[in-house]
Amino acid sequence: MGASVGVAVHYGVGFRTEPEGRTGLAHLFEHLVFQGGRDAAPEGYLPRVQRAGGFGDARTRQDVTVYYAAAPASALEMLLALEADRMRSPGISERTLRTQIAVIDEEIRLMVRNRPYGAFPWVLPRVLHSRAENTRDGYGETVDLAAFDVPLCERFFADHYGPGNAVLTLTGAFDPAAAERLVRGHFEALPARPPVAAPDTHEPLPDRERRLTVTDPHAGPPAVAVGYRMPDPVTERADYLAHLVLAALLGQGRQALLRRGPAAAAEVSSLSVGCGLFGLPLDTAGPDLLTLFAVHESEQGAEDVLASLDGTLEALARDEVDAGLLRATTARWAAGALRELGDPGTRAQLLGLREALFGEAELTPALPELVRTGVTGEQVSRAAARLASSHRAVVRFAPAEAAPRGTARAAREKAAA
Repeated sequence: MGASVGVAVHYGVGFRTEPEGRTGLAHLFEHLVFQGGRDAAPEGYLPRVQRAGGFGDARTRQDVTVYYAAAPASALEMLLALEADRMRSPGISERTLRTQIAVIDEEIRLMVRNRPYGAFPWVLPRVLHSRAENTRDGYGETVDLAAFDVPLCERFFADHYGPGNAVLTLTGAFDPAAAERLVRGHFEALPARPPVAAPDTHEPLPDRERRLTVTDPHAGPPAVAVGYRMPDPVTERADYLAHLVLAALLGQGRQALLRRGPAAAAEVSSLSVGCGLFGLPLDTAGPDLLTLFAVHESEQGAEDVLASLDGTLEALARDEVDAGLLRATTARWAAGALRELGDPGTRAQLLGLREALFGEAELTPALPELVRTGVTGEQVSRAAARLASSHRAVVRFAPAEAAPRGTARAAREKAAA
């Protein structure tokens, strides 16, 4: 692309912010706004960006919705004009609303209902958390989506899409003074609107282990998912970073500790361990999870995976991880984080994300080195001890023909008790 720029706009609204009974509204609104503002019609946002040699996309997360793009540096003013146009007046009509609801219905069908293990990772927060705001899946309920209308969307826009609830991030090849003039020219005249207060997402720590069995008609081999509560990313930052390294040690790379011991007997064909509901660290200010997902072949595989996990955590809590393995793991993690920053669109997203959530854009470039040199074996041991002593969620995915009749219903009732 040559000299390029990245532009991202984060709004402080996500699926935790949705009003009660309006599940899926934040994600639906992302689809609607992505089409572009009224001045982008009839062509729309994306074709104009693509014609300039760029690309754009959007994502909805628990606490934020982001619209981002990367394009040749010559397209900077066009990108800013398109974002300001969206912030001023998105082009929402009854036709676009029904079209995007149909698109999301299809996403739910393909990504959740008809996909093997499609309930992962959404089912883990439902099992581990108690507040409704913390158990939503982002897609929403079909009955809620069908009831949305244009006036509701206009109110949602007025409440959450004002300049005071947004963070604009620019990266790449631009002159700062010239870019500031462009930003002021396009955004300064936009009307201010006070944002709606964010919901209280405080979540008590789980008081017991919770288990659930999900009958999955599309699953091949059975699988098991595990979720642990993560430390607070602000008040327990050092412990949070140690959990990132612990997750990498447990399940990432050829030397993953969970590929040994009882898990080997489980004939695990797929294993992933990560921090964050979407696998991206520090992407929410609210309660978050360290997750494990393993597909296994043996009948007792789930219990073997759990035994291996428990044994590994106990061993790490008792004895510090080998210094060489720790160095290799943190170096690999840091290298991956640095590679992400090489793309201006991704860099704009990550800088804006941490600024919107924590007021710390500088955390993004600092994070690789914080992990590589700042996390010690003692901290990893403390993180392992914390997980070993905490209450977790365990969800088993059983192929339909292998699950005893009534198992899922009984398990759900037990988990909800």
